[in-house]
Amino acid sequence: MQDIHDIRPPVQVGFDPMLFKIILMVLGGILVLVVLFFLIRKWLKKRKQPKGLKYLPEPMAPYEAALKELEFLFQKEMVDPRLFYFDLTAVLRQYIGRSYNINAIEMTSQEFVKRINRLTLDKAVKRDIARFFKLSDPFKYAGTVPEKDQVKEDLLFIKEKIHQIEKDLIKLKEKEEEAQ
Repeated sequence: MQDIHDIRPPVQVGFDPMLFKIILMVLGGILVLVVLFFLIRKWLKKRKQPKGLKYLPEPMAPYEAALKELEFLFQKEMVDPRLFYFDLTAVLRQYIGRSYNINAIEMTSQEFVKRINRLTLDKAVKRDIARFFKLSDPFKYAGTVPEKDQVKEDLLFIKEKIHQIEKDLIKLKEKEEEAQ
C-alpha cells in the first residue's frame, strides 16, 4: 500500500470568477465615490456664488477713472521720475483705449502715436500727444531726469488733453444723436 498515493485536488486554470467580482465591486465603489465628490464640489461652488450681479459696482467711466488716477498721481510723492512717467502715460493710454476701444496699453509709443493719428481727434490734440510721448520716452527708458516743474506741467498737460478729448467725444455723440 505504499505504492498508492492520494489524488491531488484539481488545479484552477484561468481567471478566478470570484476575484473578478471583487475587482469589479472595488472599481464600482471608487467610481461612485469620485462621482459623489464632484457632485458635492459642484453643489458647494454653486451655493457660494452670488445670486445676481447686483453686488458688483458699476464700472467707472473712462473720463472719471482717468481724473481719479491723475489726482492720485498729483498727490503721490514722486520718488522715481521714470515710474511717474510710466504711470502718467498709462493713464492717457487707458483713457484713450477705453474711449475708442483700442488696446493702447499693449502698444509701443510709436504704435500708439500712429493709432491716435487715425482716430477722430483734433489735429492739435494728436500733435500735442505725439510730442508728449516723444518727450516722455527719454524719461521712461533712457533714465533722463526731468525738472520738478516739468513733472507738474506734464501732469497738468495730460489732464488738459484728457479734458479736451472728452469734450470732443461729447460733441461727437451729440452730432450722432442729432443725425439719427
